[in-house]
Amino acid sequence: MLNRISILPMVGTVLAIGMLSGCARLHLEEGQAAFDELRYQDAIHHFGKAVQRIPEPEAYRMLAGAHATVNEHAEAAMAYSVLVALPDATDEDRIAYAAVLFKQGEYAQAERILNAVSQRDPSNERAAALRQSAVLAQDERRDSTAFVLNPIETPGIRSAFAPLRDGNTIYFTGAVERPGTRDPYTDLSFTDVYQMPVKGGTPQLVPGINGPYHDGMAAPSPDGSIVVFTRSSHKGDKANRLLTDDSDVNNTTLYYARKGLESWERVVEIGLSEGSNMFAHPAWSPDGTRLYFSSDMPGGQGGMDIWYIRRNGTTWEFPPVNMGPMVNSVGDDVFPSLKGNDTLFFASDAHITYGGLDVLFTVRDSTGAWGIPIHLDYPLNSQSDDFSLTFNADGKSGLVSSDRYGYDRLFKFNIVDRPLLVEGLVVDSITGAPIPNATINLLDAQDGSAVALNSDVNGEFSLNLTHGRTFRAEALMDTYFARNLEIKTPTDPLVRQVQVDIVLVPTSELDNDEFASSIRAGDRFELPEIRWDYDSYRLRDEAKPALSLVAEFLQNRPGIEVELRSHCDARGTDSYNQKLSERRANSAARYLLNLGVDANQVHPVGVGEEELRNECSNGVPCSEAKHQENRRTEFLIVRTPSSEN
Repeated sequence: MLNRISILPMVGTVLAIGMLSGCARLHLEEGQAAFDELRYQDAIHHFGKAVQRIPEPEAYRMLAGAHATVNEHAEAAMAYSVLVALPDATDEDRIAYAAVLFKQGEYAQAERILNAVSQRDPSNERAAALRQSAVLAQDERRDSTAFVLNPIETPGIRSAFAPLRDGNTIYFTGAVERPGTRDPYTDLSFTDVYQMPVKGGTPQLVPGINGPYHDGMAAPSPDGSIVVFTRSSHKGDKANRLLTDDSDVNNTTLYYARKGLESWERVVEIGLSEGSNMFAHPAWSPDGTRLYFSSDMPGGQGGMDIWYIRRNGTTWEFPPVNMGPMVNSVGDDVFPSLKGNDTLFFASDAHITYGGLDVLFTVRDSTGAWGIPIHLDYPLNSQSDDFSLTFNADGKSGLVSSDRYGYDRLFKFNIVDRPLLVEGLVVDSITGAPIPNATINLLDAQDGSAVALNSDVNGEFSLNLTHGRTFRAEALMDTYFARNLEIKTPTDPLVRQVQVDIVLVPTSELDNDEFASSIRAGDRFELPEIRWDYDSYRLRDEAKPALSLVAEFLQNRPGIEVELRSHCDARGTDSYNQKLSERRANSAARYLLNLGVDANQVHPVGVGEEELRNECSNGVPCSEAKHQENRRTEFLIVRTPSSEN
């Protein structure tokens, strides 16, 4: 996994070597040298010899870290288990042990270790995040059928990752087994950018952008004029020497090339780095004005963070902008990609994860703020590294990388169509107490289907709805104003659950100054007592006290004007019901005027059968109770003193 992000030296160990002696010290020194040169199996050999001679924490720490680096998780876990039992073991050792246990699916044991760390140090964010991940991974209720995942064959390519579809072409990063110069970490060729048809075929090197060292993670701009990609930092001289940082690590940075007739050409470094930090994983916003990427540059939240720079025409605008602590964690947050303008996908090893890197997404709200990252379900995420997710144009399928089979592979995925779970709570606006047995009615504005349910003893309700639909909803309860609202379900099938809380105002608050001051033009209110008999516009007796409350409210607030919107059920002709609803509105208005309300404050409106609140449209057999729901009068606030300002 490290070659996708950075090659990190084994730090924090060299000073301790001096405290050992003889052969053990020699083996640790040789092991450290081998590790620094990426000869990990040689390093493991020497560290193993060292622990046989002197079983000190530093020796086991080095041995465990080397095994973990090359994904030898069982061997790493064995070394860590000895290390954490020693008196000088640190919480960082225990967290590293837990991370290795994640890779083996040993979540319960990892949780016990992380609980102990969190009890000792409640401020340890890394331990807290991993502990949450362990709990999630053991949750039997987690959805395991959310995605269908299938591997993509890449003939001749041993390691393939970072796929991106552009039209009928898939770009990806790959390494092969071949003679010649090799990456000492993977023992494969240096990575290159490949392309292959979506329907399959033999991968071909992308002409014009591959060099002698690592190249990868290509991102063509939305207009196709340039491609941005990741490349090992090197000097622009004839020797093409690699640049290294103070830890002797060759970092990567971002380059771009312009579209030519036959290939990409005129490769230029964007200007982010001179080898001192890692810059990788470019991804464009759909409009081509922002380039997102990953970097460990100063000013971030932890290891690798997600940043972006703006592109204005042909000009890059610096400095880079960090995505902030809602997106970036104390660990590595990498491989960003955009779905539309407001949904960001990325991989993280420190947010909620089943182990290693997992894919999450966050949605930007109307204020521009990014929401809490949401972890994607199994099987898209696994206990291995899962990363670099991109979507196809349909928004329901795409590509992703994973090393769940021991090496990096490309996968195509489809989102399984599932209902949206809507959960809600009905509460009293004054006390905040839940309201049990409130009636919630929903009407699908597209097909007219309706559903009714009641809140339970805790004021809670739940139901399944369809994605991408608009529902007219109302909540009813005796002694409360009816609440009307519109629910627009998200179109994104990845959103599996939403919360809809409904606040009901007691009718006793009608003359409360605080309540009155909160009213705005466009607000709707309904008193459950104001209902009409079938084919009648005569006020019921129970409606008169409710209208008296409205009269008192309006008389005390002459700056407020309301529409009295009266409705019919669907029985009878449309024209007859229109006239009947107008008569009902006039009856209610006349009653208010007789109580002394100013005529300029009351505007009767007949709606007819145009705004049914259930499925009982023309010809649909319904009970009388269902028809009664439609025979109602609502109050629409059309003017308030504040609306004049």
